[in-house]
Amino acid sequence: MKPVTMKHERPAEPFLGETAAVLDPALVREVKGWVGLAVAALAAAGFLALLAVMARTPGLRDLLPWPWQEIFPKVVITHVDLSIILWFLSVLGAMVVLATARTTRGKLRQRSLGGAGLGMTVMGSVLLVAPALFNWGEASLNNYVPVLIHPVFYAGLVGIAVGVATVILRLLLNLPGNRIGPFEHGVAATGVTFLVALACFGLAWAALPPGTDPALANERLFWGGGHLLQFVNTMLMLVAWQILAEQAVGVVPSRLFVAAMWVLAAAAWPGIALYGAFDVLGREHREAFTQLLWYGLLLPPAVMMVETVVNLIRARQRLAWGETPGLALLLSLVLFSAGGGLGYFLGVGDTRTPSHYHAVIGGVNLAVMGLVFTLFLPLLQKQRPTARTTRWPLLLYGGGQLAFSLGLFAAGLMGVPRKTAGLDQGLDTTAKSLYMAVYGAGGMVAVVGGILFVWMAASRLLFRRGER
Repeated sequence: MKPVTMKHERPAEPFLGETAAVLDPALVREVKGWVGLAVAALAAAGFLALLAVMARTPGLRDLLPWPWQEIFPKVVITHVDLSIILWFLSVLGAMVVLATARTTRGKLRQRSLGGAGLGMTVMGSVLLVAPALFNWGEASLNNYVPVLIHPVFYAGLVGIAVGVATVILRLLLNLPGNRIGPFEHGVAATGVTFLVALACFGLAWAALPPGTDPALANERLFWGGGHLLQFVNTMLMLVAWQILAEQAVGVVPSRLFVAAMWVLAAAAWPGIALYGAFDVLGREHREAFTQLLWYGLLLPPAVMMVETVVNLIRARQRLAWGETPGLALLLSLVLFSAGGGLGYFLGVGDTRTPSHYHAVIGGVNLAVMGLVFTLFLPLLQKQRPTARTTRWPLLLYGGGQLAFSLGLFAAGLMGVPRKTAGLDQGLDTTAKSLYMAVYGAGGMVAVVGGILFVWMAASRLLFRRGER
């Protein structure tokens, strides 16, 4: 398979060409399955967001086949899990397949685990969505992994987790005796961290006393592992930064990148020990994971951000910010750094907390969106969109998400509580209303950018082939 070169973009990068050369047809199908699942997750999340809007809109709510008061929290929860958890884990699955191909170079062992892992993840995704569509279960708005309390929903989460873990284990089993480059190191470290997060979920489940209130049980079940999923998301972004930087300016140094990835993986391991040190229902357990996140996730991303910026400055004469890799990288750096900065000025129970979280996640999203355009579509012999085309979803999503987050942060400074709507928000001053208006407008702009991205990616995956 030859890498695709589009006349509107710079020639194919070394990483793209090297990867395309070692992808056999079976692995190409695996990559297509994971990328297709990632885009489908965002499309389904958008559909559920539309149902949520209908449930809150007089007149439209009467068109729904379910009582709107019941369905609203269920579609919102499923929307969150699709757009944050399944989307990122599907991209991780695609990266794991690429890393497996690059390290084995045609000598792949345990090949069947790839299809099995993808199949389990797809089945888990279907089970995850079903309760919302059939109005099953009760909503639990716990942190990190909100859930519907129903066996089918939990089965969906387990299917996704086991499916992704399966392809990660295949990669790890194939590493000994094979070439391991910077990309493979980064993906392997991310995969190991995901497995540690799964171990934390399992330990939490085993430690929960029988009869624990369902809301509290779900909060503590997903608290520790949910923190470690933030490590996974950040590591996914750092891998994307490394690839985008190479696409934007050429080969970039990799020693610091490899070290940062394994430092992050090592920082996640103490999470397992916390289940033996503290009561899973106790305040100390909760605070310990908060401290692990604050200190373990601080230095490596900051160091990588500085190195990436320095590399871009050094290569500024051959850097075109208007091209897809450079623009996606720049916007991701800006949004992620903004979210990191906001994280040091959080309050208790106000909208500053979601402002930080949405900015950080937005930074991860932009990096991954860039990879879909510049890496995954070309590898699948699909038409790579031009820089002029990709500019719109990237700028709209990035700018909208930044306004969304800053509006939330400013509203939080004024005391607007999180997880509230309507009169419960207490918008009793002009300033509060203004900041929430900025939040709302930014959110709408970001949604438009997200819709454009899904449309462009899905239409190319389904219909458009690249130039050979």
